[in-house]
Amino acid sequence: MKHALLIGVEDDHPEQRFRPGPSLAAMQGLLRDLGGWTITRVEAASAQRAGILAALAQLEARIEPDDSCLFYFAGHGGIVEIGDANPPLGGRPVFYITAARPTPAWSFEAVLDIELSLGLARIDRICGNVSAILDCCYSARLVRGPIWPLSASPAWLRDLASQLGDAPLDPISRPPSHPRILRLAASSSLRRTFPTTQADGHLGRLTQLFVEVVREAALRVDRLTWDAVVHRVREQAIWLLGCEDQWVSLAGPRRRLVFSDREAPLPRTIGFVPREGGRGGFIRAGALQGVQIGDEWGLAGLTLNDDLQPRWQGRLRVVATDLNRALLEPVGDDVAAKPGTSAHLLGVRQRTPVRVIGPATLAAAVRNSPWLVVANGETGAAVDVLCVHHETLETRSANDEFTRSCFADDARGLAAAVEQLEDWARARLLLGVARSRAPSDAGPIVVSWGRHAPEVGRNTCCDLTDMKMPRAHVGDRLYVRISRTSEPGEWFVSAFMIDVAGRPKLLDASEPDGRELLSGETMQIGWQPHQPGQSLELSWPKGARGERAHPMAIVILASQRPIMVGHLVPGGHDHQLPSDQPRPRRARTRGHLSQPRPRTGPELARAWAATLIRCELDPRPRAPAGGAA
Repeated sequence: MKHALLIGVEDDHPEQRFRPGPSLAAMQGLLRDLGGWTITRVEAASAQRAGILAALAQLEARIEPDDSCLFYFAGHGGIVEIGDANPPLGGRPVFYITAARPTPAWSFEAVLDIELSLGLARIDRICGNVSAILDCCYSARLVRGPIWPLSASPAWLRDLASQLGDAPLDPISRPPSHPRILRLAASSSLRRTFPTTQADGHLGRLTQLFVEVVREAALRVDRLTWDAVVHRVREQAIWLLGCEDQWVSLAGPRRRLVFSDREAPLPRTIGFVPREGGRGGFIRAGALQGVQIGDEWGLAGLTLNDDLQPRWQGRLRVVATDLNRALLEPVGDDVAAKPGTSAHLLGVRQRTPVRVIGPATLAAAVRNSPWLVVANGETGAAVDVLCVHHETLETRSANDEFTRSCFADDARGLAAAVEQLEDWARARLLLGVARSRAPSDAGPIVVSWGRHAPEVGRNTCCDLTDMKMPRAHVGDRLYVRISRTSEPGEWFVSAFMIDVAGRPKLLDASEPDGRELLSGETMQIGWQPHQPGQSLELSWPKGARGERAHPMAIVILASQRPIMVGHLVPGGHDHQLPSDQPRPRRARTRGHLSQPRPRTGPELARAWAATLIRCELDPRPRAPAGGAA
């Protein structure tokens, strides 16, 4: 069974009037045309707080293990600082989706992030196939936006705080609770949405474009990935608005087929923007993301073929790079592509040499990789190795940079071994970018980090920022604190961990294209004051040899524009309910209103910064009476 909960909340306030009828009708019409959906529509007076929570509870009661579930919301989203509540509601910015007011008089009526998080997580545990489409402002992270203070909580909020009490929130606030929930958000966490006004109400831009994309795919959601959807929807939204002030965001398993739990075995992608009046176009990745002149990319159709593989439209080569974008020209005939076409990496100019010791199938797999090349047998330089060792496949990095890893000697094991070799190439790109920036030139970003030290005391932290190569242990929990100086301007930040096995991953994947920080703002990853166990627990990678401690790294990249890294890292676990420092109240999130700009490709970043954190990870757990480091 397929179940959809569609919620639309009206607002008659003169400055933010919104009527969701057209948005609900568009989504409901699409689901009916797709067929097989049981649709619950909650609107008008039924969309009061109690009605929304009751509908969520009823949905949870109906869900069976093999079902699909869609949660859709059209209305206003916001952020509030609750002054008279303790954690987890107090002491942090709290995102909410609005609920209908019971009377014409203004009152704060909402469903809070923690309630929505709990409800969707419970449903996900039953069916493992939950999608959320949030067509409202500031919705990417569900926890940010322009804060307004609430000094006195309404009765419903006091009741909720009493229900939560001091109980641990482990099931919802730790990363493993949400990695399967697909979240398509109309905007990043500091950006607004721009609906289209119609005679009978408002059609949300995300809703409009999502429906158009699925219909362009001839309703073949069994051949359409969320990854392809977000590229197309984001670029079409930018194309219509004329600027990048609405940044559609996607978190969760990007390669999933729409409304399915099935994933397509696709390479990682970047969005493509055609060049107006010229050949080729741009990808939204440049020198900051390791793109080089001579790299080759392929453009794929919106839908996959029957084998769930890309339908290729053309091949292009990088001819120029900026910080956050690269200009591509076609290899052969020009390619007619729409904004938001998916670009797949076909081959980097400088491939990583790998010495292959074993049957010809190993060398063939390396040759088929866009990142690797079989090393010449006469080379004297240290290179990565792929070999057969004691009836298993083994990978060995040049100069022992990353740990050796073992894989089964079969087709699946070979694919995993090659992917790890590719991860080493991707990790070296990230490390190379970070090392190219002098430590004294950190720009407007200040980074500190450390570990939680429960052996010293509850919520006690050991700062490791100034230590050259501290040693962490398996089971340690790290935190990373990233702050903006008072320097004006827009800055986006992404944090990556490269583990001892050389696999890069996002530390915070709730906004995979980078999180925008305001001047003077601080983001904290891995620190939740209401949570006795913290989030960034270190573990030893499966299959990696663990005879001794080995280096690992954290890379912080900052740029004036979003940092798209879809070709370098997969989507990772995101951290719910972060303890960001509440920001000062602002009239609006950014210092200017949206202004159209010429269609000359992605908006250019002109400044960047990077920080590299190195430490060793010991495969042995820390002794109870361990030292501060």
